[in-house]
Amino acid sequence: MRPLSIAAALVVSVQLLAGCFAGPLTPTRLRLEYMERPQGIDVAKPRFSWALEHTDRGEQQTAYQLTVMEWHATQVGGVKAIEDSLQWASRQLLDTDGVVALLEGASKARVHWTSGWVESSQSTNVEYNSTQPLASDTVYLWMVSYKDSKSAVSPAATSFFSVGLLTAEDWSGAQWLDGEQGNQLRLAFTINPKVSRDLLSSSDTVLGFSMCHVAGLGYYDMTVNGVAVSDHVLGPFTTFEERIPYYTHDVSYSLRYGENVIAVTLGHGWYSQPSVKAGGRSLLMKCGVRFVDGTSMNVVSNTSTWKQIGGPIVYDDIYNGLTYNASLETPNWIYSFLFNDSDWSPAAAVSTTPTGVLSWPAIEPVRKVQSYVAVKLSEPAPGVFVFDFGQNMAGICTLYIDAPGPPGSNISLLHAEIMAENGFVNHHYGNTKEVTTYIFGTAWNGPVTFEPKFVYSGFRYVQMTGYPGTPSLTETLVAHFVHTDMEMSGNIQFSPDDHILNDIQHITRAASLSNFIDIPTDCPQRERRGWLGDAQLSAETTMNNFDMGASYTKFMRDIRDSQIQISKAKPKISGAVPDCVPWYHHGGAPADPAWGTAYTLIWEWMYQYYGDKRMMITYYDSIIEHMNQLFNESNQTSGLLDFSRYGDWCSLQAGDGCRKSSALVSTFYFILQMDAIAHAASVLERPVDEKMYTVHGSIARNAFQKYFYDADQKMYVDTNLEPQTSVPLALMLGVVPKEDIDAVVANLVDDIVTKHQYHMNTGIVGTKYILPMLSEHGHHDIAMALASQTTFPSWGYMVMQTATTLWESWKGTQYEAVSSRNHIMFGGQSSWYYQYIAGLQVAKYSQQAWKEILIAPQITPAIPGAGGGLDGVDATVITARGTMRSSWTAASPTVCVTAQENQDVTLSCGKTGGNITAIVFASFGTPAGTCGNFSMFNCSSPSSLDKVKAACVGKPSCSISATNTFFGGDPCIDVRKSLAVQATCSTTSPYTMSVTIPVGSTASVRVPLPKGTTPQIWSVTEGTTTVWHNNAFVSGDPGVTAAQAAATYIEFSVGSGRYTFNLVAEK
Repeated sequence: MRPLSIAAALVVSVQLLAGCFAGPLTPTRLRLEYMERPQGIDVAKPRFSWALEHTDRGEQQTAYQLTVMEWHATQVGGVKAIEDSLQWASRQLLDTDGVVALLEGASKARVHWTSGWVESSQSTNVEYNSTQPLASDTVYLWMVSYKDSKSAVSPAATSFFSVGLLTAEDWSGAQWLDGEQGNQLRLAFTINPKVSRDLLSSSDTVLGFSMCHVAGLGYYDMTVNGVAVSDHVLGPFTTFEERIPYYTHDVSYSLRYGENVIAVTLGHGWYSQPSVKAGGRSLLMKCGVRFVDGTSMNVVSNTSTWKQIGGPIVYDDIYNGLTYNASLETPNWIYSFLFNDSDWSPAAAVSTTPTGVLSWPAIEPVRKVQSYVAVKLSEPAPGVFVFDFGQNMAGICTLYIDAPGPPGSNISLLHAEIMAENGFVNHHYGNTKEVTTYIFGTAWNGPVTFEPKFVYSGFRYVQMTGYPGTPSLTETLVAHFVHTDMEMSGNIQFSPDDHILNDIQHITRAASLSNFIDIPTDCPQRERRGWLGDAQLSAETTMNNFDMGASYTKFMRDIRDSQIQISKAKPKISGAVPDCVPWYHHGGAPADPAWGTAYTLIWEWMYQYYGDKRMMITYYDSIIEHMNQLFNESNQTSGLLDFSRYGDWCSLQAGDGCRKSSALVSTFYFILQMDAIAHAASVLERPVDEKMYTVHGSIARNAFQKYFYDADQKMYVDTNLEPQTSVPLALMLGVVPKEDIDAVVANLVDDIVTKHQYHMNTGIVGTKYILPMLSEHGHHDIAMALASQTTFPSWGYMVMQTATTLWESWKGTQYEAVSSRNHIMFGGQSSWYYQYIAGLQVAKYSQQAWKEILIAPQITPAIPGAGGGLDGVDATVITARGTMRSSWTAASPTVCVTAQENQDVTLSCGKTGGNITAIVFASFGTPAGTCGNFSMFNCSSPSSLDKVKAACVGKPSCSISATNTFFGGDPCIDVRKSLAVQATCSTTSPYTMSVTIPVGSTASVRVPLPKGTTPQIWSVTEGTTTVWHNNAFVSGDPGVTAAQAAATYIEFSVGSGRYTFNLVAEK
């Protein structure tokens, strides 16, 4: 996971510190096709995005100038040389024209295209709009300036990208080589450019920007002269019959004058995994080598110059692991000057050429992102060592061996997610072994550092056998978390710091990262497949936490490729998408409607969160094909879509099998997809389609209401669903009769509170919708209680059972192996954290994502005995438009005390100066949990709450005695007791709320009112300026343009900038 970039922020900081600018600052977060400085793109008209910076509030972009320059191939060096040139140009703080003149004057680049000044507020997904096409195997710089509302011009921001090989002809001369004849392939060659000898000193290079384009199937590792040029771990998973991915690598600094060697090791990956069987390991490569004198040469994969041999990786399988036999090592084979390959075989051509179109991956690679040393090392049996890394993850381990083992002996690493109570690991998946084996050879040349390639495992624990000696806790084994290298663009922190929601957010994000290995997967151990149900239910969670623009661009293409394959293989269901993508007969086809809906909903969310109109256009027709297939599956008599395979998957009602079909769930998603298409048709100005899908949606809603609504019971009923799923889905669709909404919601609340004592009773579908629908309908406090629950079944229960990632099931214990221990499918709740607790909501139908923002946090006290209270939250989401933030602090704080039996404690409001207004929780007995999440356990004095209320409410502080005498008797004889109390205090200023709005955006900021109060009794200040007084807006604060009151909040209209609102009692 890439950290947030600070380079652009430093530029802005320098400008501000220097006092040079008051007005528009250098744009930041330059992206092309959602990626920072992408290499090898194959998009004919790529899109540019930048975030605006400004010193003033309420500012916007009124025009931009975008210029693309072609980097001179004769310039010495590669990426580093370009970075140095752009940093040099940016330090001058010039506008676009100035930067262009500077680079042209230095003969570093020439203008390829300029937009001129375009009057537009658009700063995201601005399309390359030139009649002059981009050229293959070429590097381009780009720069942008903008004008603000006063026509002041910003300094230019600069970046670059390279173009891959755009046509099949561009690959001419390169042959596909057969890695099954030997997984180590090697090319030794000489570079001898015709340049003067004075250019060839040992400190100079004769190379310009030189790139290698490499398709290594399934996975590959590549070095040039011993230098690693591929920084990815693993590789893409696609429908290989339709698409073959290739990477582009800068080799400008790796190549040299004279002798060179390119070394490639191939792994099976997905391409030749037995469950896929797309083909054997193979390699295609073409490198364009450029010299400073303007000449060039191509280096290609072919059978005439390449050689190959079988290497020490004698077995690799994505599920089962890797075996490495050190006796088969070929020392120094990656270095040209130290190795003789005369006994290697000439490389063989593949017998069958891959048919997929060669394509840029369009996604950040899978990389090693975070490393862990063990937190505990145990030896449950002699010679058996168990490492606990403290975090479940998708990953690999680096093994450090400091002593030789007997030749032929091996070190074995078994990866697992849980331990058994006997101290051994419990690897409970029958279809995957997840074992890495290192076999000692006869030679020993000192300490060995070994890291497996082409595999990964899902694990927290590693059980090691065969190690020669005693391993070290921190030095023998290092774990690496691997996943698609997505930027962490969202962050949310709850107060107090020990609140259970912080732990739940952590395990949700860890599960999300573990399950994005080029595609969104279900789990990193057992299946590792792109189940669409998991993908769609977690999509908004990932979009709030990570920059998903590139990742979902690639995945949408994957879904379309699978749809094409199914249409070829099963013409009777042409247009269908499968349960699992890429589709290699894993899961069903057509997909269960709750799974196939991923195609349509991710498509819609990409427009909502990223403003991706091109994606809307690109996939419109194929999504219509998908919908036509669903219409064919629907019941023409009832109007329902009653085809269902999984329903509300893994609900407690479903039992161990997880599967309970549901026509209600299928029809729900049928309707959501029709809504999405009607909206897209409106955006794309297709009025006939808009009307048709609006009508179809209305018909399906009527059918939903007719067949599932029990008007007498005020309940939505489906045999295989519980109210905690059926009611939220009905509320989400807006089908509940207006006059019945209160009764229907009351029945849902009764099911939660009375029947399940504030516990979840949902599968993965209901889980995503229950919290938002409670918050939308006046019961945010109950949603908070559900979200903060720590006993079974709940997210907090998983944490209490030492989980560090989400589980596949509500069930299980720390040692009990129930399903996967690293699944994202129950992770839809994290988006609710951002949208309802912090209140960050994008305007659903805005034509530019995040241009219009709603910030509407919901703040409610904890429910006595159920918990859920917060003292505050701080959430940040970095969008393509810039950073937005919502932070609030409850100035009427939660205060807690705990005490052991026979101790006296003081409960005090402390510095707030207020009085104790309510006792949220009190238990003298055996209470459990922490402040904000206390719960009763085993026994509790029935007078606990009444006694503490009598002693404390209305006072600034009070004394409580944790004794049988104080509470009127012993609630549990012969048991050591304790006391836990949680209270709230009064204050004249209950909330402080801080927000940040990106430049170019506007927001409606809702300051919530304490429950049961009205706007008339409150005033609001922004900073030190009053903006609401005597139940009316007070103008004059820069950036705050209007305000209005509602029953439960006061709403302010603001422009860009930072604001702090304080709710203060009127005097």
